[in-house]
Amino acid sequence: MAQRPRYADLPDGSAWDVLDPKLGSLELLTPERVAAAAKLVTAGKRFSLDLPLTLPSPPFFGREPFEHTIFSLGMANVFDDKLDNFFPQGSTQWDGFGHFGHPDKGFFGGRAGADVEAKTLGIEAWAAVGIAGRGVLLDVARHADIPGNEEFAITREMLTATAATQGVELREGDILCVRTGWVAWYKALDVAGREAVAAASRGQGFEKFHTPGVGPGPAIAEFLWDHGVAAIAVDNPAVEALGPGGLGAPGDSVHTRVLAMLGIPLGEFFDLDALAEDCANDGVYEFLFTSAPLGIPGGLGSPPNALAIK
Repeated sequence: MAQRPRYADLPDGSAWDVLDPKLGSLELLTPERVAAAAKLVTAGKRFSLDLPLTLPSPPFFGREPFEHTIFSLGMANVFDDKLDNFFPQGSTQWDGFGHFGHPDKGFFGGRAGADVEAKTLGIEAWAAVGIAGRGVLLDVARHADIPGNEEFAITREMLTATAATQGVELREGDILCVRTGWVAWYKALDVAGREAVAAASRGQGFEKFHTPGVGPGPAIAEFLWDHGVAAIAVDNPAVEALGPGGLGAPGDSVHTRVLAMLGIPLGEFFDLDALAEDCANDGVYEFLFTSAPLGIPGGLGSPPNALAIK
């Protein structure tokens, strides 16, 4: 792999001419790095990082609940089941490259909306190789006592401070997990509270839908790129903070700067609470991270089927 330029040396913050056009920054997950990450497993403790497919409920952003049907195959002891109306990005998810593009320059690699519709920019490329490597948890919620239901930007300085407090460092090829505390806050809501949050998520401009998250976009993009982060997974609905104004200035959101321009996959709605509790108890914030996205040809996102193994 050729020497990567610094973020400041990337033309217009674009890594399109530097990275694999289908894998993007996932190309950093080399066999050597995956093998090294496997050696982090010492206790055999496993933590699923996916929410149940039924959460959030009701779904956010105008998505709809899926329908799960169980039916007999004609014999009393053999059954099958099926999903209808399934939104792959309705719960814990990876955002694929076709999900979000730059408002002027297009999607990752300079592809256009027509390419996305033609299913030439799908997540099946990630599914074919899997996502595995050294995972690092930065538990900013524990470090900074972030309010779970307010717009709050977690800056690169806060990420750096959290890493220093935890005694962990980021290395090239890491999968960065950031805990904001939003999922814990959401899971504590009653039915009426969850319905109110879902309704707010469908509003124009997110005037009443506020969440913590990483930001601002340009600074976070520089932080992630210069640390060599292969993917970032956050326990909130959009990776970045949401509030009045939505994702911020066109072209400068985390989605644009990180996913579209740098090819760094964005993970949303990750459930990091049990993992964070264990990390706080043993002081170990690194682990083997594995994820097997669904092989949906032309898919724009997928449940991650993610595990942290210590």
